[in-house]
Amino acid sequence: MMSYVRFAVLFFGLAISTLVSHGAYMQMVGIIILSIYCLSSEKIRREIFERDTVLAVAIVMAIITAFFLYFIAFTPPNCAPALVKSALNNYLFLGLVTLYVVCLRATMKVEAEKIISALSALIIVNVLILLLQTVVLIASNTYIDFVEPVTGEMSRYHNYENLNPVFAFRPTGLYVEPSTFSAALAVMTIGYLLLCRAQKRDPHFLPVILSIIAMLITQSTAAVVQCALLLVAIMSNRTKSTRAIIAVLLVGGLVAAPSFIEAYLDSFTTKMSESSELRLALMDFIYHQRSGWDWLLGYGPFALEDPLYRLTDTGGKYQVASLNDAGLLQYFVVRFGMLGFAIPVLFFIRVRKDIPHLLFLVILLTVKLSYAEPVLYIGLLPLLMRLPKQANASIRQPEAESPGSLDDIAMGHPPYPTQRT
Repeated sequence: MMSYVRFAVLFFGLAISTLVSHGAYMQMVGIIILSIYCLSSEKIRREIFERDTVLAVAIVMAIITAFFLYFIAFTPPNCAPALVKSALNNYLFLGLVTLYVVCLRATMKVEAEKIISALSALIIVNVLILLLQTVVLIASNTYIDFVEPVTGEMSRYHNYENLNPVFAFRPTGLYVEPSTFSAALAVMTIGYLLLCRAQKRDPHFLPVILSIIAMLITQSTAAVVQCALLLVAIMSNRTKSTRAIIAVLLVGGLVAAPSFIEAYLDSFTTKMSESSELRLALMDFIYHQRSGWDWLLGYGPFALEDPLYRLTDTGGKYQVASLNDAGLLQYFVVRFGMLGFAIPVLFFIRVRKDIPHLLFLVILLTVKLSYAEPVLYIGLLPLLMRLPKQANASIRQPEAESPGSLDDIAMGHPPYPTQRT
């Protein structure tokens, strides 16, 4: 009974911490729930308070505190006033995100199987909510908004009217925008796949395929590209028979509904042209309108020049994309100037140099999330963690595969490997 209660606590802690569109306070609740879950376990608690972990946390908090104190002492004269007022809140939230990362990492190392099960359930729940919205929209032309009752902000589920889309709406799930839903779901799927691989387990077919279908339903431009990369990453470690089956399914879909596929692709290319203008406007600002030290070092995690801040929201008429709409890679540049490129370079040095890991890194660097969003670390941590040798083993060869794996296009996990002490 207690194990079910603990799993429920873990699931809700992860679920609430991923609600990017519901505001910082909601994510803070998820962080606190996950922290309570970790501190109530002796093994996880021991991992958290291990010497190297404590030292790493101290270094990270020292860096964040140094940025904050520098901002307080030398506030840029052109800094957005709203960011000056919220600096202390942002500092405290970054501290909580650091705690979240430590707890999540410790849980992944000690209770990886539970994290895998929780992520599988979380992916399925998110997809079912999106499918519910889609069905209700088709049947009654009514949208079930899960964000507006909490934040007062309406979800942006209307499609571009001038694109003659396949579907006149773009469901957003538990998020305010389709691209945000796709980003969060892609990160969860990457974390799920990497942890399954680390445990020498073949992932469920159901959450993986549902995740890809849901991302395509959103009709988000970024989601379509990320889906393609995700499929290539998954297939790169599959057997020839699995690749053949997936290829047959894709060809079958093209043959069965060529007009639908053509309309979808036309809608995708047109939206890509439309939305790229906003993203290019943001990149033009940070690369060409900045100069001197601002261009090289940016403004740090607590400040931002007022002209750029005002351009991101001018009474509902956006002149540039949101700060993270161009992806995590560009968000590092927004905050830390050209020096921000050093962070993705460190990520590249850290990850394994095989096709799946490199493609997963590319996806994470293009998602519409910032480094302050807890959900990002569900996918980023397994990608960067130094796992035990047996966890780094490649996916099993066909002769060693058990029934019920993704290679067999089934939906069950194989038995857990025998744990050695």
